[in-house]
Amino acid sequence: MSTIQSTTPWVLIGIAVVAVVLAIVIKKIVGKIIVLVLAAVLIFVGYQQRQHVIDFANGVKDDACGQSVTFLGVDVALPADWCTTD
Repeated sequence: MSTIQSTTPWVLIGIAVVAVVLAIVIKKIVGKIIVLVLAAVLIFVGYQQRQHVIDFANGVKDDACGQSVTFLGVDVALPADWCTTD
């Protein structure tokens, strides 16, 4: 009985230490996963917008040089050499 009374507090302290260490490790891993997911979303949105601008430019090349398109809310004009009259 005395062994249980002297061992139990140390076992509980050990479990508490392991729980705290696991909580810290899991918090850091989850934080990194969240940052990676946010970075992936930003990359996807940027690439999607880039493709939208390229598609628009190719669609209006030589036909509608006065038009503009927005890239993430910023107006983008076509290059002057796209506006050629043959």
